[in-house]
Amino acid sequence: MNTEKLGCSFEGPSFGSNYPDGTCIDGYLWDLDSCDEPGGPLHNGGDIPCPFCNTRVHLEYLDKHFGGNSRQRRRLVRAACARIKQRAGEWA
Repeated sequence: MNTEKLGCSFEGPSFGSNYPDGTCIDGYLWDLDSCDEPGGPLHNGGDIPCPFCNTRVHLEYLDKHFGGNSRQRRRLVRAACARIKQRAGEWA
């Protein structure tokens, strides 16, 4: 079990928009457009892993599968995680 504390300052386009409408809370993305009033509680989200601080789980969420032997798969997973983290870092 991973006991590392998740959560970061990531805010980016996450729910089908081209502006930052998602924020990371405890390693999962929440929809910033889902609150009734500014600063109010968020009602939608929590099911998409954060691409910045919960990258490997985010990759699993995307349902990516890699072929090859175990060494090749590990290399491909690391490369995919680096690409995801780089794109997320552009918004963070």
